[in-house]
Amino acid sequence: MTSSSLLASDIAYFRNLIKAGLNGITSARNETSGGIFTPRWKAAAWTPALVGAALGALSTCFDKDRRSVPRAALGGLVGSALGFGGGVAWASRGFTGTAARHAIRGVNSVRDARWLERNPIDYA
Repeated sequence: MTSSSLLASDIAYFRNLIKAGLNGITSARNETSGGIFTPRWKAAAWTPALVGAALGALSTCFDKDRRSVPRAALGGLVGSALGFGGGVAWASRGFTGTAARHAIRGVNSVRDARWLERNPIDYA
């Protein structure tokens, strides 16, 4: 085999792995009822964002440096981003687990097929 055919084979294998993972995520999204953007999800994400913004703004008040409004605003912005990200991650943990399981199953089946292609089993 030439190096170009090996490279083409590896690229095709990588493409199949990506496709299997994306198909697993798509099947998990179709499996969940109501989709991932439900009203409960939206409400669960904003409360931690507000708490994070308050904690971020208040954390700048305990600094020995000069207490300024832009620093408090930046602390509130960073805190709200971290809180929002945590709230989204917590609210979507059911979907994330299902999507990961489906993606791993698809990727493992592609890996098994490649292994069998490279290591054929001779029962004779």
